[in-house]
Amino acid sequence: MHDKSGHEPPQSYRQRRRKVVLLYWGRRGGGSEFTLSLAQHLRQSSQEIDVVLSLARQNNDIEGFRAAGFPIVTFDRPSLSTLWKQAWSLPGELRAHADTLASAKLDAVIITMNAPFAWPFVNVLQRRGIKVFYVAHDAEPHPGDYAVLWQRVTQDRLIKRANGVVALSNSVARRIDKRIPESSRKLSVIPLETAYPTKRLQLPYEAGPVRLLFYGRLLPYKGLDLLARALEGLRARPGWRLTIAGSGPLEVAIRRSFAAWEQVDLELGWISDRREKELLSSHHLLLCPYVEASQSGVVAQAMSWAMPSLVMPAGSLPEQIGFGRAGLVALTKDADGFRRCLQSVLERPESLTELSRTTAEWLAERQASRAWTELIEPCHTSYGESSA
Repeated sequence: MHDKSGHEPPQSYRQRRRKVVLLYWGRRGGGSEFTLSLAQHLRQSSQEIDVVLSLARQNNDIEGFRAAGFPIVTFDRPSLSTLWKQAWSLPGELRAHADTLASAKLDAVIITMNAPFAWPFVNVLQRRGIKVFYVAHDAEPHPGDYAVLWQRVTQDRLIKRANGVVALSNSVARRIDKRIPESSRKLSVIPLETAYPTKRLQLPYEAGPVRLLFYGRLLPYKGLDLLARALEGLRARPGWRLTIAGSGPLEVAIRRSFAAWEQVDLELGWISDRREKELLSSHHLLLCPYVEASQSGVVAQAMSWAMPSLVMPAGSLPEQIGFGRAGLVALTKDADGFRRCLQSVLERPESLTELSRTTAEWLAERQASRAWTELIEPCHTSYGESSA
């Protein structure tokens, strides 16, 4: 590499590595999972990128981040119960945290998911010359989601203030562009599963019941009532078992709906990391009867374990599974369409072996993308530009 005068840059510059901070100030769950997966993806994709993590001190998954070997800078994020005591000191704490990050001579900060106090922190970083990218998992809150107004207002501010916005699917990008037209010039799409690792290449189906899994937050848009109606027509059919695992406001309703089903196992409440791995590694097919969706983090997790997914034709779910490469798409967005698609699997359970293999292949194709490293590269000021 040479500068504009044709001279080779000094050795010290040629060896300068890019540095990016992944910021996640949530407590646990899908945000932690995605942040750690993205950090590992960046580390494996380029030997010239150093990753630092900015995590809330209250993050319940912090030991997992430490075990992965990433440098961590913690932020003592106030909770709603302590905000009244810490409100006066919060601006100074945000500035101090920004100074700590800026001292590392960063190329960019990537906010991996919306979290309390992330949006005012953008300006604090930008005043120190740091570019900020925001990862938008959804264009707007899902029906029945928590703190809908807070989510919508704070995310809109993040999208408007960030230097760049990454949508994790095309449907989310289109909806953001429609809602906030000024974001189109800084909006890019990188599929969610690009950052997820391969943990298994295939799960061969062997004789026995087909093991079905519903896993994740128990919220109205997940279509659990629709799932109950779809399964009613298969209730008398042998050869399958379903595990419903997760926590959320529908726990009582789910327990009531499936209490009498002999072939349904309920694991309601918070699922530990260890149990999550056991569930994803021991089931044949993930069920996603979602009536509204963007993309699904659970689908990406299932891909890591070479487990295909049965999804509704909603949002970017069909796109996420490669329109059949990594699973099956119900023909119609109703209980009957979901049941018929599931029934076709139960009639030919041996097809799950091949579908597991192609799921791993689809994930490998997504992983090969350099989109995340290319997102960071323009932030890296070239020697020629800095010395001109």
